[in-house]
Amino acid sequence: MGKTIITLLRESVEKYRGLPYLYEARQGTEYTALTYGEVQEHAIRFAAGLMALGLREGERVSLISEGKNNWVLGELGILHSGAVCVPLSVKLETEQDITFRVNHSDSVMVLASDEQIAKLRPMKEKFTTVKRYILLDPVETVGEDEIYFDAVLALGDKLLETDRKQVEERMAAVEPDSLANISYTSGTTANPKGIMLSHDNYVCNAEQAVDHLNGIPSYFKTLLILPWDHSFGHTAGIYSFMKCGAAIASVAAGKSAMEILRNVPKSMKAINPHLLMSVPALAANFRKNIEAGIEKQGKTAWRLFRQGLKVAYAYNGEGHNRGKGKRALLKPLVTFYDRMIFSKIRQNFASNLQYFIGGGALLDIELQRFFYAIGIPMYQGYGLSEASPIISANCTQAHKLGSSGKTM
Repeated sequence: MGKTIITLLRESVEKYRGLPYLYEARQGTEYTALTYGEVQEHAIRFAAGLMALGLREGERVSLISEGKNNWVLGELGILHSGAVCVPLSVKLETEQDITFRVNHSDSVMVLASDEQIAKLRPMKEKFTTVKRYILLDPVETVGEDEIYFDAVLALGDKLLETDRKQVEERMAAVEPDSLANISYTSGTTANPKGIMLSHDNYVCNAEQAVDHLNGIPSYFKTLLILPWDHSFGHTAGIYSFMKCGAAIASVAAGKSAMEILRNVPKSMKAINPHLLMSVPALAANFRKNIEAGIEKQGKTAWRLFRQGLKVAYAYNGEGHNRGKGKRALLKPLVTFYDRMIFSKIRQNFASNLQYFIGGGALLDIELQRFFYAIGIPMYQGYGLSEASPIISANCTQAHKLGSSGKTM
């Protein structure tokens, strides 16, 4: 029996109402949380506000923003209203790239952050179906066709007070096979394709992912560094964690994409995640920073580190045969190097971090060996956006370095 994202959230609220779901830092790295109960309340209020603005069932709403609480609340509100979310990458810069997606999807509204609305304003005349822009952040001036997120919530409050039944009927009309997202491909060789994913596509894949990982404890937190618009971030981050009562955090806010990127290490320290989703380029950057930190400690520390890696590589094998056969003889040395150096790396990097999930591109086996050696395994997976998107992945109980793991 299929399930909607609305039902997924409702079930999680019944189990985890008071637990934190969304963490956000708007000033520095002082994170505040929204609980599961608060997220559901905001989603319903926003859905009602969208309905008050005239959004109809099945209509499309584009969403372009850096990761933040209002990103998730915006998408959930769109879905609770029976409409379809069209998440767009903040890396889109050209008028052609943006207008194609907005027009091709027939979006009637656009949700945008402060940085992204500045990009969109010069293009407004090129959008053929958009009637309203919803601002996720404060801006200096507000256009006639623009309205703040909080103002939409206020409109929702009025509708819920006067005609709550209308909102409840709209939510109840959403079916598992109702369209949830139109996720656009990169379009590197031709016009991008809009991949149509249903509520049940996401819920089913999220449940498969959770089962594959043997569950995600409700105390787990992740820092969602990957693009929020992509189906991988949706399934592996937003909805898998929702399923389990766990929490997701956005990178601390910044005034530019570069500032947000520079905030990643600070955000890691503040959130101290238990699990991270990564792509090869990001993992390589993490390794570079770790090795730079060791080198600064001098030649002795660097020599010890390299010796430890050599021993750990030999002991770990290909992952599935770790410590087996003659490798077992290396166990005392592995313990020694872990106590002397690798445990200190983990403590400094993110002391709670248990493993990475890697995807998006081929993960170099040397990179996998490195993170396995320092005690933070990186489990490679494989997927396609059309599959919403996870097809296979390595995990703690079954993994082989260099492979993409077992199918879901």
